[in-house]
Amino acid sequence: MDIQILDRALQESCYDIDATIKSLSQLHLTENRVTSGSAEKIPQDQKPIPDDGTTDWVELVIREMMTCSSAEDARAKAAKVLKGFEKSIGARFEKENMVLKRAVCVLLKRRKELEGGSREVRHLKELVAHQQEQLRALETTNYGLNLHLKQALQCNSNFVPAGSFNPDVF
Repeated sequence: MDIQILDRALQESCYDIDATIKSLSQLHLTENRVTSGSAEKIPQDQKPIPDDGTTDWVELVIREMMTCSSAEDARAKAAKVLKGFEKSIGARFEKENMVLKRAVCVLLKRRKELEGGSREVRHLKELVAHQQEQLRALETTNYGLNLHLKQALQCNSNFVPAGSFNPDVF
């Protein structure tokens, strides 16, 4: 299975592993039904071994058993079908395992990104709190200085000429 199909399936399912596996299984079944429909025209001895659902495997077993001429022939054909079934199941599990591994990698990557983002958010919150404390301290200092300045101006008003102050100070 192409890695682009896996990526697209993961993205379409919003990285939900169960939904991804289900959609990929449905895609796989749909592709095999299309190919198995065209395979009906192939002579019986040359038909490909199915690799999807049990219905196709049952049909293959019935076809093979109907053409048997003896018990030995039936055993040989049954062994052939069972080996094909075993390979099919193994291939399916390998594909699903690959999807799961890819999904785990994507989830780990997203987790690391989220952890990095949460660390950055915590750091920024600490900076904001520190800056707010500094702002409060500066406002308090500014208020105190304004009071001292007004008091000093009231006490010393006879030494300072009127109208010579900057209006922004008050």
